[in-house]
Amino acid sequence: MILIGLTGTIGSGKSFALSFFKSKKIKIFSADEKVKKILEKKIVKEKIYKLFPGAFIGKKLNKSVLASIVFSDKKKLRKLEKIIHPCVKKEKKIFLDINKNENFIVMEIPIIFEQKTKKNYDYIILMDVNKKTQFERIKKRKNMTKILFKKILANQVSDKKKKFADFVINNNGSKLKTRRILRKTLDKILSTGL
Repeated sequence: MILIGLTGTIGSGKSFALSFFKSKKIKIFSADEKVKKILEKKIVKEKIYKLFPGAFIGKKLNKSVLASIVFSDKKKLRKLEKIIHPCVKKEKKIFLDINKNENFIVMEIPIIFEQKTKKNYDYIILMDVNKKTQFERIKKRKNMTKILFKKILANQVSDKKKKFADFVINNNGSKLKTRRILRKTLDKILSTGL
């Protein structure tokens, strides 16, 4: 099995890359999507409420408020990660067990380098985008502000990642151009036939 780690900062185009790989009938895992589902679990929300009651409006978790709280304070971010990361790790294990006979798997993990888990993958693909394009894309997200954007970026390794990635995908151009680069990258990986 060839295991690809797909990474990049917020708004860099990880979801777009995942949809490309999915269209090629490749099994994909999205940590971002799993986190969204994990945050809906009652037991998880109860743990978060104990630490960050201010992130709730009644019993409803406000993810934007939670993001503002944790991305302003690294200690608070680590506390949240201690709740979320074990759940994601469990989901990853289940996914890999189910798909153990696949030849090729792509796993979207935004913090591969931050968690120092590069060695777990045969190849790392990094989605790269300039700050202006990045903000233009993510400002459309609900409750996203320039301040929150900067706080999130400050907690994500960006340029340093490039030297550790096997492939850096420039995602500043059109979707068609990015798709072409992804196709060439996929062909290169398949031709190595690990």
